Amino acid sequence: MNATDTTNAPAPEITAVIAAMTESSGIAPTPITDAGQFLRIVPLADRAGLRIAGELDHSTLPDLARALASMARGGAGFCIDLSGLAFIDTGCLRALVGAAAALHDGGRDQVLTLRSVPPQVRRLLKLTGWRQTPGLHLQASARPG
Repeated sequence: MNATDTTNAPAPEITAVIAAMTESSGIAPTPITDAGQFLRIVPLADRAGLRIAGELDHSTLPDLARALASMARGGAGFCIDLSGLAFIDTGCLRALVGAAAALHDGGRDQVLTLRSVPPQVRRLLKLTGWRQTPGLHLQASARPG
């Protein structure tokens, strides 16, 4: 998508709400919508972090990387809410795990918390061994299983 294409731009009222959330949280996230995919990354209202909705794959990895880098610049741990996640490939999962490891490295001992983690993502983290990554915390599921 080029810089002048506004086909998928959020409505002005949505942009205003996001701007207000950004000011109150101190986070500078970007709602992202891609023409071929649906991806929205917005700040959490209740704590430092982001809510990701849609699909995370090779085409959206640069957007995810920018959002994670923006959060990591704050120097503190943060939360990623995956309740709206429809799909994630291993490259994007690796980016989340890498962000957690980077927060933990260097004696900072900060944590990246993943909340509302879909069962298939929990399974992938377990199968890859990435579940044990220092600095990665999976919030307990509200539902059994």
